[in-house]
Amino acid sequence: MDLCNQAELLKPNNQTMTDANKGRNNLPSRLGMCEVCSAFPSRYTCPKCEVKTCSLKCVTIHKNELFCNGIRDRTKFVALKQMTKQDFMSDYYFLEECTRYAQNRKTDTIKRYTTYNRDLPIHLNRLRQAARRRTTNLKYLLQNFLRHRENTTYYCYKEKKIFWRIKWIFINANENGKIVCYNDERCDEEKLLWELLDKYVNPNCLELVPEKRILEYYQSKGMQNIKVMLKAEGVKRSRNRYYLLNVNQTLKTNLAKKTIVEYPLVYISYEELPEGFDIIGSDEDIEEETKQHRSNLQKMWKSSLNKEQETDMEDSNPADEIVSEKEKKRKRRKERFRKLEIYEKTSNNYLFTDEKLMEALSSSTDCEED
Repeated sequence: MDLCNQAELLKPNNQTMTDANKGRNNLPSRLGMCEVCSAFPSRYTCPKCEVKTCSLKCVTIHKNELFCNGIRDRTKFVALKQMTKQDFMSDYYFLEECTRYAQNRKTDTIKRYTTYNRDLPIHLNRLRQAARRRTTNLKYLLQNFLRHRENTTYYCYKEKKIFWRIKWIFINANENGKIVCYNDERCDEEKLLWELLDKYVNPNCLELVPEKRILEYYQSKGMQNIKVMLKAEGVKRSRNRYYLLNVNQTLKTNLAKKTIVEYPLVYISYEELPEGFDIIGSDEDIEEETKQHRSNLQKMWKSSLNKEQETDMEDSNPADEIVSEKEKKRKRRKERFRKLEIYEKTSNNYLFTDEKLMEALSSSTDCEED
């Protein structure tokens, strides 16, 4: 009996709540009617596109139709005349976040040990200097790159040798639709290239290689009939350009005057000219191409400079008006900076806006607009 009485007592309360909600929906809103359904007064304004909505259903509809994410654009342009204290504080906090982000990037450990940073660990610095003495330009990636983490190339200070990690990519051998690749952790730079490849291409070699049967076409061609190519780095259109290596020379000689990112990527093919592989003839071709590129840039710079001079000569007829306008703008700018310097000399709390600063900035911009 008690439960029934409680249920009966709750019924009128629920009825009054629904009546109150209906009455609330009928009340006029300062935002106006909903811009999606136009049936109820709006309760919410989207921070990004400023569309007024009345419910969650209307919010989702407007997001789907306008491709809106509902996040306010903090870099949206606001004219200085229309700028409020809220906009000013938003810009201030945004600049503070930018400054904090720049400071954090300076002390970020992930950004260390890059190509341009001189503060390398001792072993990486020795390795790069040793490669430079061999006319090999060695570059490093960031620490969070997989290619940097798996690089096992090192410089043996006692033997004065570089032991390279090499990735052999056999482009004509496929296993389950994937190109077959092998990695050698430490390849002596004094060895001939055919000695390093012998265990893969020579069927009589007793050294164990996993899934060596896939390379039977390479083994049938023989060492002297295959093409060994090095991925070209640091050159124009390097995406599909390769150096042709000589298997009868040492690894050290083959890598001379080349740019290597972390470790060499060597592609092996038994075709005469693989499709999609642009073979670079020699280092002289690269030097000639670089010189040509620099000369083209210099010509473009000279032509743009001549065009600017010609436009200046053409505009020299109404020179008096242009000079006077530039002089006026320069004076306005100078006056504006003078006001800012006077304001900065006074002690202010930048967490709260000052009307003097807003007046100084608005007055100077009003003059410029006039």
